[in-house]
Amino acid sequence: MRSAAASHVILAYAQRGRAQMADAEAEAAPRPEMQRLVAALRARLWQLQTELREQEVSEASSRAYCRGFCQTLLQYAGSRGASEHILPFLEVYRISIQSFANARPYLTTECEDVLLVLGRLVLSCFELLLSIPESDLPHEVWLGFHQSIQDSHDALLEFGNNNLQILVDITREGVWKNPVLLKILSQQPVETEEANKLITREGPSFLQMRIKHLMKSNCIPQATFLSKLCADSPEIANVSSFRQAYITCVCSMLPNEDSIKEIAKVDCKEVLDIICNLESEGQENTAFILCTTYLTHQLQTANVYCSWLSEDHFYIAILEDPFQQRTLALQREGVG
Repeated sequence: MRSAAASHVILAYAQRGRAQMADAEAEAAPRPEMQRLVAALRARLWQLQTELREQEVSEASSRAYCRGFCQTLLQYAGSRGASEHILPFLEVYRISIQSFANARPYLTTECEDVLLVLGRLVLSCFELLLSIPESDLPHEVWLGFHQSIQDSHDALLEFGNNNLQILVDITREGVWKNPVLLKILSQQPVETEEANKLITREGPSFLQMRIKHLMKSNCIPQATFLSKLCADSPEIANVSSFRQAYITCVCSMLPNEDSIKEIAKVDCKEVLDIICNLESEGQENTAFILCTTYLTHQLQTANVYCSWLSEDHFYIAILEDPFQQRTLALQREGVG
């Protein structure tokens, strides 16, 4: 039996998605304009597929189809009716994935757009699913969506495309209900082999999206634990984004002695890289906290070499960045 804590965790992860849901009865019976929107999407995608079939399989025809497909998806997924009501939004992705799978026999991967569009389509659908509490959808809708994804996956497998496997898995077991994932997010002990298997299955892109969703949902302890696990995993080649996510989570817990110690462990160059990335992403407050916390600790512990190195790096950066100039000026006033 799932523990009460685990159940609470599942609800928390979907909190942001729940806030975006319309009334359940309204969702169960989409308004006429929503039905027209879905019908128009089907018609447009069928038109694109028909035009593709009438041509020889080539890079040019594949590129034209991918361009039209993306424009269509942007138009309908971004429409007011779809974006404000979860069922039509989910249906837009279901129909789009199904249509792409049906068109796959007439596409060639010599056109790099084919796999690129498929990958982006899966990522976008995954992002939507992260925000949907499964309990807020009628059971038959969820089952129908899973079956449709499974059918599309089977069709794509004939061409060696395994991109939909992650969507098949999470729609079968539940977006946030994987037993190993629940252990990780509940900060329970997890066998290394189990953790590595989950990390390998989902891959960096999907794990990054989970962490970002947790952070936006203010599930900071869970985001911290998951990002640390990924940052330390040998299964991920480039862990810089997970290191940044972890440090960002740690900064949100300040002032806290353990958090300060964690920040102090980070290499000076990595701290500078994270600060610059945060600032470029518009997270100036977090960048400010990280900068002042790190430099303060180095100066207070009389780590002369690292303090000098930190100031040298920050000094080079402040020549071009007024934000870091303000940061260093404040730091000097504080220790002066």
